[in-house]
Amino acid sequence: MTLRRRIIVGFVAVAAVLIVSNVALSSQFHSFLLRRVDQQLTTNGVSLGRGRPEGLGGPGRMTLTEYYVASLDPDTGDITHFVSPFDQQRPSPRLTVKGITEHLAQVGDRTHPWTANAESGGGKWRMIAQVDQRDGDITLLGISLEGLQATLAHMREIQVLGSLAVLAALGFVSFWVMRLGVHPVASMADTAEKISEGDLSLRVEHPNETTEVGRLGASFNTMLDRIQEAFRMREASEAKVRRFAADASHELRTPLTSIRGYAELYRAGGLSQADELQDAMRRIEAEAERMGSLVEELLQLARLDQEQPMEFADVDLGEIATDAVDDARAVEPDRPIGIRVEADEPVVVRGNDPALRQVLSNLLGNVRAHTPPDTPTVVTVSRNGTHAIVAVADDGPGMDEDVAAHVFERFYRADKARVRAAGGSGLGLSIVESIARAHGGTATVSSAPGEGARFEIKLPITA
Repeated sequence: MTLRRRIIVGFVAVAAVLIVSNVALSSQFHSFLLRRVDQQLTTNGVSLGRGRPEGLGGPGRMTLTEYYVASLDPDTGDITHFVSPFDQQRPSPRLTVKGITEHLAQVGDRTHPWTANAESGGGKWRMIAQVDQRDGDITLLGISLEGLQATLAHMREIQVLGSLAVLAALGFVSFWVMRLGVHPVASMADTAEKISEGDLSLRVEHPNETTEVGRLGASFNTMLDRIQEAFRMREASEAKVRRFAADASHELRTPLTSIRGYAELYRAGGLSQADELQDAMRRIEAEAERMGSLVEELLQLARLDQEQPMEFADVDLGEIATDAVDDARAVEPDRPIGIRVEADEPVVVRGNDPALRQVLSNLLGNVRAHTPPDTPTVVTVSRNGTHAIVAVADDGPGMDEDVAAHVFERFYRADKARVRAAGGSGLGLSIVESIARAHGGTATVSSAPGEGARFEIKLPITA
């Protein structure tokens, strides 16, 4: 059952309970008033049962009383009543000998009140009948129920008006609840059905976030934003994996093609000369070494992606940077490479020594691959609050903003034709970024065309 139907059923149930309670209350109140009237009649009927009071006079005499008083001669069946000025405009009760006899109370017995209709109109009388101790006649005493009926009618009017007011208020509240509560929920259900069909761009309306439904709508939209973002990230990841597989296949295909080519050339007898065979073997060995290096870098990236634990220890970044600069100078003695340690004490971090050495080696190898041999390069080690910073800056040709935004991606090349003049696998900077992330740090680059490039590694410093 829907929430809307539950509210309607609840409204109908409350209305039914209200009607039943009004009927029960009216019936109980009617019985209470009727018992009061019967008690009043019984009290006055006791004195009448002992003999008619002197104040009532004889037949046809005026009496100042609110009661209808009469007597019945059991032998003749004649009814003699006494007329009161209060009753001159009020029709007398319609009495029959049979009805009186059925409700007659003997002397000393308990009275048996009954209700008699008026001779005309819609009035009613409450009557009792007792045997007169003096002459044996039957004395009748009655009182008009006009006041009781008026009281009940007024009370019922109040009940009807009150019930209508309650039902109107309940109806308004139900409408308000359905409009502010049920309608947004139904709208959310419709939106969820459309979203389940694949349209993640839809959102639910939640104009008032102070209500539960409004907060639910806001949370629902936030969840949809995150789901949509997760789908975008998954698509981007899948595209990245596909691009990575394509690039890796391309990188591996190039050396494999060279090796296969030389093998086929040898099998066809094209390498008859000793120097030709030696050159072919040298090329095969170089391509195999290049392919092995590529595979090793891919395996290293896979291990970093799996976040396999490394052996961490206290590492002095100044010492690692000095060793890396010395190694780079040994490779290219003519390249001006400087080092600065901008700290009064050793800059020590908690990390893996071989991995951090590889970071500096890759960054300096990147400088050698993409800058002229005479390009000045400076390696800087410094502290910045709770972090250590290792920077490798060169005065080379630099790169534009679009290229700088993708340099840490695997196999990324600014050259869409996939031509790498200086060689390399295109994974060096990706390894740098992965190692920095594995140490809880970051790798960034800042560069501009003609202004060189600055690669910066930021790592949390050891307390």
